[in-house]
Amino acid sequence: MGKRLLVATLVAIGPLVAFAQNLITGHITDVRTGEPLIGASVIVKSEKGRGVVTDVDGNFKLETKVEAPLTLKVEYVGYRALDVDVYDFDEPVEIALIDNSNRLDEVVVVGYGVQKRKQLTGAVTTVKNDELLNTSTSFDNILGGAVAGLDATASSGQPGAAINIRIRGGNSINAGNEPLYVIDGVLLYNSSSATNAGNSVAGTNFNPLASINPSDIESIEVLKDVSASAIYGSRGANGVIIVTTKSGKHGKVKVDYGYSIGVSSVRKRLDVLNAEQWGELYLELATDAQKKASGVTPELVKTWGEGTDWQDALFRTATTQQHQVSVSGGSDNERFHISGNYTNQDGVIRGTGFTRLGARLNYERDILKNVTVGLKTSFSKSTQTGSQSFRGQSNGVSGLLELALRTSPAVPIYNTDGTYNYANPFEAGDFVRNGLTPNAIADLSEVDAQTRVDNTLVSAFAQWEIIKGLKLRTQGSVNILNTRQNVFGPATSQIGFNSDGYGAVGSKRWESDQVEVTLTWNKKIGNIHEFEVLGGYTYQQEKSERLLGSTADYANDNLSYKSLQSGSQLIATETDFVTSVLYSGIGRINYSLLDRYHLTATLRADGSSRFAKNKKWGWFPSLGFAWNVNEEKFLKNIKWIEDLKLRASIGTVGNQEIGDYTFLSTYAATHYFLGGIKNTAYYRSALGNDDLKWETTTSYDLGFDFNILKGKLGFVFDVYHKKTSDLLLNIPVEQTTGFSSQLTNVGNVTNDGVEFAVNATLWQAKDLTWQVSANIAHNHNEVTSIGTGQSEIINGNQTIIRPGEALGTYYGWQFDGIVQTSEDLKSVPAPSNKPVVEYGDVKYVDQNGDGVVDQENDRVVLGSAQPDFTYGFATQLRYKNWNLSLNFQGSYGNKLYNQMEQALESPNASYNASTKLLNRWTAENPSTTIPRAVAQNNYSAYLDSRFIEDASYLRLKNIQIGYNFQPKVGNNQKLGVYLYASAQNLLTITNYSGYDPEYSGYVDRGTYPASRTFTFGVKLSY
Repeated sequence: MGKRLLVATLVAIGPLVAFAQNLITGHITDVRTGEPLIGASVIVKSEKGRGVVTDVDGNFKLETKVEAPLTLKVEYVGYRALDVDVYDFDEPVEIALIDNSNRLDEVVVVGYGVQKRKQLTGAVTTVKNDELLNTSTSFDNILGGAVAGLDATASSGQPGAAINIRIRGGNSINAGNEPLYVIDGVLLYNSSSATNAGNSVAGTNFNPLASINPSDIESIEVLKDVSASAIYGSRGANGVIIVTTKSGKHGKVKVDYGYSIGVSSVRKRLDVLNAEQWGELYLELATDAQKKASGVTPELVKTWGEGTDWQDALFRTATTQQHQVSVSGGSDNERFHISGNYTNQDGVIRGTGFTRLGARLNYERDILKNVTVGLKTSFSKSTQTGSQSFRGQSNGVSGLLELALRTSPAVPIYNTDGTYNYANPFEAGDFVRNGLTPNAIADLSEVDAQTRVDNTLVSAFAQWEIIKGLKLRTQGSVNILNTRQNVFGPATSQIGFNSDGYGAVGSKRWESDQVEVTLTWNKKIGNIHEFEVLGGYTYQQEKSERLLGSTADYANDNLSYKSLQSGSQLIATETDFVTSVLYSGIGRINYSLLDRYHLTATLRADGSSRFAKNKKWGWFPSLGFAWNVNEEKFLKNIKWIEDLKLRASIGTVGNQEIGDYTFLSTYAATHYFLGGIKNTAYYRSALGNDDLKWETTTSYDLGFDFNILKGKLGFVFDVYHKKTSDLLLNIPVEQTTGFSSQLTNVGNVTNDGVEFAVNATLWQAKDLTWQVSANIAHNHNEVTSIGTGQSEIINGNQTIIRPGEALGTYYGWQFDGIVQTSEDLKSVPAPSNKPVVEYGDVKYVDQNGDGVVDQENDRVVLGSAQPDFTYGFATQLRYKNWNLSLNFQGSYGNKLYNQMEQALESPNASYNASTKLLNRWTAENPSTTIPRAVAQNNYSAYLDSRFIEDASYLRLKNIQIGYNFQPKVGNNQKLGVYLYASAQNLLTITNYSGYDPEYSGYVDRGTYPASRTFTFGVKLSY
């Protein structure tokens, strides 16, 4: 009986055992963003036909008969497939997929459309938002080091300041060199002039792009060669940066919130003398009259000690806070993305900062099966506070930073009662009035300077698919910048010092209206031919109006700039109105044969109001070719080659960024008194040129894309040549015209370069992923012609424009040591600024051997601001829920004129000096680098090679470590949490002695220094 029962039991449960299922649960996300991937497929490799897809939260449940251990194959469109080993079924499997940026069928945004990466004939680099935009307050700031051939340098470290970008070198001398920005189809040329109301004391360095929230950006495409950029014609000579903001996606509504707080400090301080050291120098330099007036004696100096650290008072530990919130989602026929952001960033110099409050709405709806409409609108209110600028007399000092740095450490900032000290017994010249002198630290607190910019950008489109493959698209947009610049300085400040207070209010409204109509036809004939034909018309009008008023001599400072009428002296009232129009016709043909050979032909015609009547129109053609070599039979069966594409392009683009009305003879108003009555007259202020025409750049590019090992290793290589012709230069004209020069098309500049980039996945497994990327670029810039009327152009006794040299070439005397007591003074060439040579003086090379060192005959090329090469390196490491990323940026071979160091090494009895003067020449200390101390040495009058410094650097631009997890909240829902800590500018390796080697100008004279920032943040996703 027992045996029968056992047999019956086994027979009953046998089928259940045979059909027992093991349950695998898991969650799939993007490796960089941590966002869930909806619709990813998961299969058991050893079990045919068994698989599932992830839900709207990226979760999956998969039943299988296979026992552990087993292998899952995970796939998702646009991502690299991944095999994941599962050893048990107890815990959910966390899987992170890598975006396959080299995938051949990836769609890339190009001018007026999209294109498969496989079919691209141009040099286009894609920068993903989630890779680089974690902490930056301006998206253009993160491009440096990320794109081969793109050089991004700061014009200032002040929050909200402009970033200067050059793609494959600078093309122009007098026209613009910035690339064109295309924000969701809206064309923008980034120029701080759009937000400059003419109030220079408030600062002229506001970056219009700083009003765009980086967290709203989905991706950035950089169009570098002419095949990619020629569709923008006259706007594409300097390259194109296409920015696409985020849109909603089909599925569950998603809510994201992010908060971060950062702490910043100045990266470096300059070494200047303390009070006792400076006092000893003062006793050497000062005249007997000066010593008597100041009361300084050797005994008094010994009691000074360290004195006042003005640099410590100038800088501060600053904080930055950011809030980001967004809601996105969609249904079968509509998609939306709504976001808001707030940024409050203090500057590391007291009294400076930047705030931004912004909102965005992106909405699309399919109103019919073949008709889609959309709206993208954003608004931001940004304020940049603080200014280091001077007004009027400067006493040889560049601004408040230099004044603070060089004020004598023997002078206190505050009086004993805590009020600011305005009595500096060592100050002289322009900065002394009735016994009072400016106080730089007081100015940073008491001077009210701000630039407020309201930026409204609205773009709407409608797209109608008339028949299959034929689409008509119409887009209209308006971008409005309303700027208000306010300044007030009391009578104790530098800007109000000689006028008993100064106040100014500037207002500017800049508007760009744009209309585009394009018709696109796509046709595929079997598997042999594929066409895309684009034709269209665009219209863009820019207009601005400006008002500036300023007064002085204030009886009461309390109302500040809010009551300009309180100033009894009218300084200036200025207004201007400017309008420009650009009409364009565009055409492009993309043709693919056998999905292997690709041709792009582009033609754009631009008509610009900025040129003379018979020169308004320019025609800009280009031709690009690409060959997918790996599709050929002789490579088809080599499995480890995923992609090998050769590219070539040729074409011409233009540059219309020359300012308005430059071809016209213009007149300006002036005033004069006759018989005690004030009258107005007009004088000719500019000599027109009816032949003024486009600067044109002809480009050639040859490159290849090579990806192997299933996309785990990829290379991009380009070599290019660019020649810019008809450069706009001011050439000498006959004196009978009443002018010394006229703007004319005469010059040429070339840029020749090589770019190389590599991307690699060094390790990819269930719990560990390691990726690296690197790029390097060399660009040789050379002026080849400046016309027949002149052989060279010297700018400000600092740089020279000469055929055979690069733009930004320094020109000055060559340092030859210090005159020693063993030398014959009569044999030492005398510099023209100090004809009597003495022991301990600086020596310069007498280039022509005439015994005199002068500006006309003895200056030589001292180097160039152009780097030999720029480079970048990045790595991302993910282990389970942890991730680590590092981004490096570097430049090599570029020079920078350190004029601040020149001032600090040129001592006088009023200002502080560099600690290098502790090693100054004396008979007992025969220094070969630092001359003797003498107040009237004229060393700062001219440029010499001592102060042309190597500004090469390697910078750890960003390092970030983060941890993501998903706790359950509410109705068993998962909340995505990402915690991170990051550091910006943590490490800089350089030999440059100034505050910062990364500077876009040619002369560093007290430039606002870059800061080192530590940030902590959290991102929540639900």
